[in-house]
Amino acid sequence: MSGRWGLWAVLLLVLVASCSLPRPTVSLAIAGTNVPSSREGSYCQTGGCSSHCADGPAPAAPLTAIRVGIPVRLDFTAGSEVSTIHGDIWLGESISGQPIESFDLVNGERAYTTTRMTGGRYYILVSLRWSRLLDNGDTGVAFLVEIAPS
Repeated sequence: MSGRWGLWAVLLLVLVASCSLPRPTVSLAIAGTNVPSSREGSYCQTGGCSSHCADGPAPAAPLTAIRVGIPVRLDFTAGSEVSTIHGDIWLGESISGQPIESFDLVNGERAYTTTRMTGGRYYILVSLRWSRLLDNGDTGVAFLVEIAPS
C-alpha cells in the first residue's frame, strides 16, 4: 500500500511541475541574423491545471536591419510541442490594412521563403499553436525587420 502512495505522490509532483511550465516561444533568424521579438501578445492556455486567455494590443517589436538576397528565407526555432507556426506579414512598421503575405508551417516545418519581402520595413506577426501532455494553447509575438537587398 505504501508503494501506491509513493507513486501517487510522484504523479502529483509531475502534474504540479507541468502546470508551471511557461508557454512556448519562437525565435526568428534571417540570413544568419537573429531577429529579436516583441513581448508576448495575446494568448490562450488550457489544460488540466487551469484555463486562461489574455488579449492585448499588437505587440511592438524592436527594428532589426538586415542585408539579404531576395527571396528572403525566414528561419524559425521553436520546441517540438509547437504544431503550427502561422505568420502574417505587413509592409510597414505595424498592422495596417491587410497583410501582404500569410503562411502556415506545420508538421515540424520551421522555414518559409517569402515572395513579397523585397526591400523596406516589414512587421511580422507570428502565432504559435502548441500542445503538451497536460496543456495546450496559442500565443503570438511580433518581429520588425528592415530588408535591404544585397
